[in-house]
Amino acid sequence: MAKIAFWVTAGPDQAMKVYANLRLAHRLRTTRDQKDVHVYLFGPGVQLTTLDNPEIQAVLKDLKDASIPVEACPANVKQMGLDEAAVLATGVSLRPAGEVLLELTDAGYQIIGV
Repeated sequence: MAKIAFWVTAGPDQAMKVYANLRLAHRLRTTRDQKDVHVYLFGPGVQLTTLDNPEIQAVLKDLKDASIPVEACPANVKQMGLDEAAVLATGVSLRPAGEVLLELTDAGYQIIGV
């Protein structure tokens, strides 16, 4: 089976583009039985965690409920002035981008940029 990681750099101005890809990640797990799906939010993408957008918040919850790892860059959270507790409350965990990117590539994930 393929290993797929969605690397999300698109921000709030492209919320529907991100939504479509996050929904795809969810469907890969729930309807295609794809076990190795991962989502990482980087740069402007971290702003989606606390964005007042019901569709984004719903898909983040669905990803959490489906046990799909969703992580974000802690440095970007700080740079964007986001409340770390609010980000964590969405089910998104924080790990440095370089660490995650190397781990995903070493594990053979196909990285899809959004």
